[in-house]
Amino acid sequence: MSVPKASNHKQFTIFRSAAEEAATKAEHDNWDNEGGHLSSMAGRILQTPDSAVPYKVVLTQDGGKTTEHAFATMREAEAFIRRNTPVPAVTLSTLYDRGPEES
Repeated sequence: MSVPKASNHKQFTIFRSAAEEAATKAEHDNWDNEGGHLSSMAGRILQTPDSAVPYKVVLTQDGGKTTEHAFATMREAEAFIRRNTPVPAVTLSTLYDRGPEES
């Protein structure tokens, strides 16, 4: 009877390891020092391939002043924008704002 060989490939799992969770927690702890929650009115992501970090977030503050922040991944840049800009108001379609006689 032969013994199966151990594989060198990492198995895919949807669950994070304890090390990955700890790294995520450490990353979230740094979010508190971002200059204030919802301090900006809008944000956009620019790709900067010739720089050390490939993505740059440009936040527009009330009054037109802009700030720039560099990120290694698109996901980090998007999360930064979500944390520092207001959520757009939910609006309903006007198609549902009519009475039965107007249909």
